[in-house]
Amino acid sequence: MTETTAQPTEADIRALYVRYGPMLFHRCRSIVKNDEDANDAVQDTFARVIKNWGDFRHQSSPLTWMYRIATNLCLNHIRNRSGREEKREQHKDAIVGEGFTRPDASRWENADMVRGLLAECDEETRQIVVLLYFDDMPKEKAAIVVGISVPTLRKRLNAFLARARKRAEAGTFPIGALLLLVAVLK
Repeated sequence: MTETTAQPTEADIRALYVRYGPMLFHRCRSIVKNDEDANDAVQDTFARVIKNWGDFRHQSSPLTWMYRIATNLCLNHIRNRSGREEKREQHKDAIVGEGFTRPDASRWENADMVRGLLAECDEETRQIVVLLYFDDMPKEKAAIVVGISVPTLRKRLNAFLARARKRAEAGTFPIGALLLLVAVLK
């Protein structure tokens, strides 16, 4: 590992990945209990390593540092997953309203439909929805990242959700995707 550079070289990252990647995968797999989520966590860990390369103080081994990053990512993933499931269950009747049948569970996480809806939005609204829906960022933090107030963020979000509801009523957006979207974004 190069100690003096602010950014890692490709060789630095490759060496870390070859040496520690399997250990990080094993660690992540033991926490999230799923190979796909574990692979995602390992990739996210290396993304954070690259992003925070200059913050590593070399007071511990790179593995210790990366274990801490991976563990936090995995625990956040578990917390967010259970939070999303709980939100869906709590809000599904209020979101769907009268006249709609309940969607089957396989349609709930339809990110492609959300991406299609995002393609019709302005850049700021798209950024808000991505931060909240895909990155599970709290509204307060998302407002700071976008550079707007929380009330303005809520207004943009509510307008986006109103368009999604209209599309669902017209049959061009699955109700399950709407349920998930509204539960996560509210």
